[in-house]
Amino acid sequence: MKEIPVFLVKANQSVLVVGTGLGIILQNVWIITSLFILSLLPIIFGPRLNLVFMFTRRLLQSKIDTQKTEAAELQRFNQTLATILLGLSTLILWLGPHWSGYVLAGMVTVAAGVALAGFA
Repeated sequence: MKEIPVFLVKANQSVLVVGTGLGIILQNVWIITSLFILSLLPIIFGPRLNLVFMFTRRLLQSKIDTQKTEAAELQRFNQTLATILLGLSTLILWLGPHWSGYVLAGMVTVAAGVALAGFA
């Protein structure tokens, strides 16, 4: 089974929490759309195109060997759910700004926040 260092997973979750939180607070569809694209790339092309992983790995290269890991399949499942919710949110917000688009983005915020807090 393939494994991913936990600090990469947490970095990805942090980007989702901060990004969706800002998008909701500022009511900015561009932030939500950017997060959707950012999360869609690794779903289509695999983890090597996860920009958050790439950036974090460069910053913390020396810690990769000493970190706990998480199953890659679990990360892919979670990323897929976040991508679906962000995609629906983006679609709704571009068709006509509606509160339900922000609710879907908020679901990503809550889920990633709970995972960061260690309850997942």
